[in-house]
Amino acid sequence: TLFDWPRASGAIFHEALHARYSRYSLEAAQKELSNYEFQAFMSLEESRIEKHGVDNFPANRVFLRSCALEIVLHDYQQQADEHAAHGVRSIAGLAALTCARVDAGSLNSEDVVEIKEIIIEHLGETVYDALREIWIKFQAHDNHTNPTYLYELAREWEKILSQLAKETGEQPEVGMSADKGILVLVDAVMKELKEAIEEAASNVAIATGDDVQEQEQKEEWQEVVDLRSKAARQKREHEQVAHDVFSASTAEINSTGSGSTLKETRSPTPAERAAAVKIAQLLEKAKYRERDETEIQSILPPGRLRTRAVVQQAAYKEQGSMMRPEAWRRTMRKHTDDPTLKVGVMVDISGSMSSAMQPMAATAWAMSEAARRVQGRCAMVYYGAGVFPTLKPGQHLDKVNVYTAPDPTEKFDKAFKSLDGSLGLLQSTGARLLVVVSDGVYTETELERARHWVKECDRNGVAVLWLSYASEGYNPHRGYLQKITENTSTQVLENITDPATAALQIGQAAAKALEKIGRKNAA
Repeated sequence: TLFDWPRASGAIFHEALHARYSRYSLEAAQKELSNYEFQAFMSLEESRIEKHGVDNFPANRVFLRSCALEIVLHDYQQQADEHAAHGVRSIAGLAALTCARVDAGSLNSEDVVEIKEIIIEHLGETVYDALREIWIKFQAHDNHTNPTYLYELAREWEKILSQLAKETGEQPEVGMSADKGILVLVDAVMKELKEAIEEAASNVAIATGDDVQEQEQKEEWQEVVDLRSKAARQKREHEQVAHDVFSASTAEINSTGSGSTLKETRSPTPAERAAAVKIAQLLEKAKYRERDETEIQSILPPGRLRTRAVVQQAAYKEQGSMMRPEAWRRTMRKHTDDPTLKVGVMVDISGSMSSAMQPMAATAWAMSEAARRVQGRCAMVYYGAGVFPTLKPGQHLDKVNVYTAPDPTEKFDKAFKSLDGSLGLLQSTGARLLVVVSDGVYTETELERARHWVKECDRNGVAVLWLSYASEGYNPHRGYLQKITENTSTQVLENITDPATAALQIGQAAAKALEKIGRKNAA
């Protein structure tokens, strides 16, 4: 909502700049300086912090410009309410709050043209130039915890104004009264300045309306460019990993660094065939269509009201302009026809998973068969000290292949990248399912990568099913799984018994994961 409330955003940012850059003690400053010097010090500090804010956070400059003159009007009114003495010091103070912001970069020179003319007319060109030289030095100070140099500049500021006040008769010698005519004139100048600031604030509100919209559009476009660039780099990297992994045959396992071997090859049992049919039926029902989103802006509802455009429209109307900002924004969604199911399966072959290899072999065959029955694409990799393919995209397993699980570690990151690169899980549309078979006990680095990729799947509409093959009643590794899958739609399945039952349970859980992620995408 930053761009919906630019003036509020600017005010908050301004105060945040005080927190970041006004790191000295105000109490100490007040003791060190006279009242007039301290007032000058405080006025000059306003543009100093904004100078550093614009330099370090240029994207927020538009917010500062939106609110700067509103802050000045508030400060002016506060002084009036407190019956502050008007005079050259007050006029110079307004110069520090308005014209100095041009040099700070938070206002444009055209924003304060009339204000500057009034100030120079009353203070004189020479005095104005001298004051400007001081505020430029003040803004350049970057030792935010040591204001000693700023004290000197505040004293120099007051010295110039004190001399001017004496010359104009506004500040009489001791024992003499001030010229009342001078004070009346100064009071009239202050009122004129207030009107000029109010007019300038109104004009800035109109001018920044377009700037805010342009800045918002620029940031949105930059975000899209950055995301697309990042996605393209990621896609190329994952495709290269997939090429490296899937170009090897299952007979070349040893070359991958894994110690796993093919222990058994057999035909699927009737129960496993029946389970594969049931899984296919469940997956077919769970498939969903991806939805395209198109953003539409219009002058009339429905949609989300853009309050800044309403303010902008009122300003245009007051100026007699026929321009009508598009104040309503809505998102149109429609389903696209992409029924292809993509299933990626990755199996942990570290030593702790050795007892899961028999049911997982049946699961591998059943998932392959089910994907074939629903015209889907399935790919499978085993990962341990190395990563090797057991099912390439587009292939089908004729037999149940049982591998050993002897490896001392797990390369989760590489395994996921190879599946994503071969199937395009993260950056494609349609129903996509990632099945992970593992206890989740990884090194810290691989644990963080697993968390990252599970969250990326959740964010990109990829359903995740995690099979740990541990007892439902007690799982000593559950803490690892919770850390990996927390705050995502991942379905975790633990109570696996025999291959046929395991396949059926997996099918039900896979269907539930697809339905859950489908509802989330539709929300």
